[in-house]
Amino acid sequence: MNAIALISLSAALGLALSANSAAAQSFCAPVVAESTGGAVVLGNGSPNSFTTAQLQAALDAGGVIRLNLGAAPTTFTVTQTLQIGRAVVLDGGGTATLSGAGLRQIMYISSDNPAPDAPLFTVTLQNISFRDGNTAGGRGGAIYKEQDFEFPHKVSLKLVNCRFDDNVAALVGSAQDDGGGAFYGEQLNRIDIGNCVFSGNSGSNGGALYSLGSLRLNIVDSRFEDNHAIGSGGNPGNGGNGGAIGVDGAERLVDICRTQLVDNSSNAFGGAFFSVMYDMLSRSRFEDVLVQGNRQLSSSEHSGGLYLQDGPWALERVSVIDNEARGFGGLFVAGDAPGTIRNATFSGNVARTGLGAAMALTSTAPIDIVNTTIANNVSTDAFAAGISIGASNQLRLTNVLFANNSGGNRFVNWAMNNPASLDGGGNRQWPQTRPMDGGNETPVTSTAVFSDPMLPAMAADNGGAVPTLALPVDSTAINAGVLTALVPNADARCESRVGAVDVGSYERQPQGRIFRDGFDGC
Repeated sequence: MNAIALISLSAALGLALSANSAAAQSFCAPVVAESTGGAVVLGNGSPNSFTTAQLQAALDAGGVIRLNLGAAPTTFTVTQTLQIGRAVVLDGGGTATLSGAGLRQIMYISSDNPAPDAPLFTVTLQNISFRDGNTAGGRGGAIYKEQDFEFPHKVSLKLVNCRFDDNVAALVGSAQDDGGGAFYGEQLNRIDIGNCVFSGNSGSNGGALYSLGSLRLNIVDSRFEDNHAIGSGGNPGNGGNGGAIGVDGAERLVDICRTQLVDNSSNAFGGAFFSVMYDMLSRSRFEDVLVQGNRQLSSSEHSGGLYLQDGPWALERVSVIDNEARGFGGLFVAGDAPGTIRNATFSGNVARTGLGAAMALTSTAPIDIVNTTIANNVSTDAFAAGISIGASNQLRLTNVLFANNSGGNRFVNWAMNNPASLDGGGNRQWPQTRPMDGGNETPVTSTAVFSDPMLPAMAADNGGAVPTLALPVDSTAINAGVLTALVPNADARCESRVGAVDVGSYERQPQGRIFRDGFDGC
């Protein structure tokens, strides 16, 4: 997982960081169910009213298939792994669960056409659940799309209104690139996931989902909870990256929108999300995403929330809360990885023994942080609880609010170990002096102002898609920001910026204004 040759930075920023516009339009692409008109119906409305062999025969024929097991939730245990090799829409009617009974993988997807001009086909799974899939092969406890003999990128997968519970891709000797407790996909054209839940799945990497060499991953309106990357040592090593989601491969686009990554864990890098991009043709974007309560468990690796390496990225209206790691509790960015963070909240993240409780950022690539709140993060035995970054860096801060970040070492800066090299203006930080004669904090930028914004101790639901830290009516952060081309027109809740810009991700509305819960202001 090392970076390869890169194209120009300007081209990369043009491709990936559309969030730089103050009126940036949402990139979220909806994922909708396919029509079931004219479907082949399996079952007569009662449980077990068809066999695994009959379901396999329908999949072999392709087309639209609807399972009719009745109005009540029903589990159907497959007696052998289902094979899919052509375009299929499989609809479970909202009540059907396919189970591997803890004994077998539920589905295997591949194409038997090796020709470069083989037609692209899509497998759609909708209104259906998958549970207790188990594979001894290390990849895809419930579903495995293998790159076998076909030309790359000739298959797409679409998951709509699906659940994946307690699926396991068991560890094997080659666990370095294995994983995908619920789904493992090799060299797909697209993976589209809409309104799905992944819970309790485990695999070496990507406890819920792992994508290797696929061109496009689009996740919308979904939840990843209590998934586990159970390998160890990273890469090289035996996996353990990406407690919920792992993505590997060059020239790939990742979009994650209105999605929650909660209470996942890893034994190596990225308690919630792990991605190495390799090139400036790739990018990873997050919008209206909650990253909360994820943990990196080992004492030798790091990164509790998001791990991003060697490629462009953007975080827009993202809350990174209560994540924990040996070091870099919330976000870790490495290598040649230009990026933008706007309207984000980093709160309550913990670095157990290292730096960067909220985040650690590469010092070799340009990064903008705009109207973001970084508060209440703790580097338990160290310092730089807000941002860890090298002394020579390309970081620019604009309207960023640092408050009440703390460390176990009181003699070194708690907000940032080194200031940002570029000052966009409007930055505020607190405290000014560390307790017990620990010394004065270095300003995060040359014009940063020390003042107490009187923030609450914990983020809360103040409207919008993600929790925020509300500014009280007498906060010194109100109307203290600057207006530049990078400042978004709305805050993290999609509430309009009013009057002079407030510092941080929350814009205090006029007295009597009732918040609008939605996306209309963005």
